[in-house]
Amino acid sequence: MESHPQRGAERAARLALAITAVLAVAKIVAWVSTSSLAILSQALDSVLDVVALALVLVAVRIAARPADTTHHYGHAKAENVAALVQTIFLGAVVAGVAAEAVRRLLSDGQDVNAPGYAFVLLGGSILVDAVRGVVLGRAARIERSDALRAGALNVATDISTATIALLSLVFTRAGFEDADAIGGLLVAVAVAIAAYRLGRRSVDVLMDRAPTVPVEEIEAAAARARGVAETRRVRVRGTGDKMFADITVAAGRTASLERAHDIAEEVETEIAKVYPGADVVVHVEPISETSGLVERAQAAASRVEGVREVHNVSVHAFEEAGNQWLHVTLHAKVSTETSLGDAHSLSDSVEDSVATELGGRVRVDSHIEPLKPTVPGRDVTAAETELVAAVEAAATEEPDVLDCHEVLVTSSDGALSIVAHVRGRGDLPLARLHDASDRIEKRLHAAYPQIADVVIHFEPA
Repeated sequence: MESHPQRGAERAARLALAITAVLAVAKIVAWVSTSSLAILSQALDSVLDVVALALVLVAVRIAARPADTTHHYGHAKAENVAALVQTIFLGAVVAGVAAEAVRRLLSDGQDVNAPGYAFVLLGGSILVDAVRGVVLGRAARIERSDALRAGALNVATDISTATIALLSLVFTRAGFEDADAIGGLLVAVAVAIAAYRLGRRSVDVLMDRAPTVPVEEIEAAAARARGVAETRRVRVRGTGDKMFADITVAAGRTASLERAHDIAEEVETEIAKVYPGADVVVHVEPISETSGLVERAQAAASRVEGVREVHNVSVHAFEEAGNQWLHVTLHAKVSTETSLGDAHSLSDSVEDSVATELGGRVRVDSHIEPLKPTVPGRDVTAAETELVAAVEAAATEEPDVLDCHEVLVTSSDGALSIVAHVRGRGDLPLARLHDASDRIEKRLHAAYPQIADVVIHFEPA
């Protein structure tokens, strides 16, 4: 069954609209019979509330529409437009009531009646408004609706102004002639404060002001994501109950497109832990300030169109007669269908790119090789017991190897490939493990020329 997340908001708006219409009619009747400025202000406020709540109902329906080709971020701002219109209406009430209150205070006054039913009306209005405010407030919290939140704020103002109007009638009946005008002026001040609070929030959202969420928390969440070297820019804006965030992070320059995608998803996951439901867009940029020469050279070579993979990058620094220069060597893999002429052009492009990246006096020598396709192979471990024993023996000769617990031998195109899993101390430096792997490979290649590739996989004990 299709869900309707805004159905509760619409019901609350319709109920509040019906109640407000009844109150507006009752207050107009009371004003006609009393000539009370305080009651007039209440009647005008209720009439404007009817218009404002009608706008709320329309806005809630519009805001429920999903994003489309003309509104990529949805229609939630319709609620803020409605709230801003309510602010304008409240401002009109303030201006009119305040002007009449000042006029009465400066004149000889006006006869104001204070019949008993007027007290009953205002007291009942306060009770009804209290119920109306509870209904709107609960719906605003559940639906996270700015328009309903604005309506609840307006009702809270109505309660306070009705209380002021009731007190002004009490003082008027007691013989204070200016009590009604003073009460009307106090109502205008209360409405002005409510209008300011309501209008400020609406304008902030419509102007894409950053929400009150701490940007530092979002930056910290992004920085916690694996692979992020730096958080460079965070932009946040809010629409209704939805927060949108644009994050720019930096990662290693040699990260592949797939790795950059994984980093972006990690950032989104970390931010969701802090602000669930946030719509996050992550842009991943390469970091260069802290990159080493080898990484910069590899990144520059990888940027050349047609290069599939860059490996075996070496950078040597030389100093002769006070002059310094660099010598870079690398291997770049390209498509197997690349001709010699195209491969030579790619080699020149790779060397130019690396030289431009590193600057200064740089010599670059590249080796272009084909990217190997997937080839069929088979597991021959069970048939190569002698070779497996030789691998285990070669591995355990190394003092840093504690044991060799798994050996896999595969055959492809008449050549053998070896994968050996060995254990070492967890605190061993990577350089020592690499040197041990090189020595194991050399022993195996010397004893078994049919071996093509050897992979030594170190694990902590």
